Amino acid sequence: MSIINEALKKTGESIQKNSAQETVLRNKKPGLKPYLFYLLIFLVGLFLSSLIFSLIKRKVEKPVITEPSKTTLIPEKQPQINQALPAVMPEEQNKPEKKFILNGIFFSDNKGYAIVNNQIVKEKDSIEGVNVEKITANTVELNNEGKIVSLFTNR
Repeated sequence: MSIINEALKKTGESIQKNSAQETVLRNKKPGLKPYLFYLLIFLVGLFLSSLIFSLIKRKVEKPVITEPSKTTLIPEKQPQINQALPAVMPEEQNKPEKKFILNGIFFSDNKGYAIVNNQIVKEKDSIEGVNVEKITANTVELNNEGKIVSLFTNR
């Protein structure tokens, strides 16, 4: 029986020893090492991503640098330039063509309304200096200085 008692005592002692170690491990708070490791990984990721994006941006935006020529013309040898008047007046030549986008057409009280360039207009209204002549179920006709411009729906 003494062998059994000794075995039970040793088992009891090892159980107490293990439980004491577990309570010490449970009560021990994690140190800063895991947090520092995660912070380090995050900072390295930020650095690498900024490096990659700066390299990509540098490849896309390659400026072309040209130096002005340093040659001068001698007054006697300067080329003759004929300055003829242009066939079209400069004001008409530089006039940008107006673009209109028909966003939609709707009717209310038998009156037609259209949404052109995100503005609601009706017949006889003006949008960007162009008069609205006619609104139908599928088209809007605009009078641009005597030229009729028709806008159509996608249907």
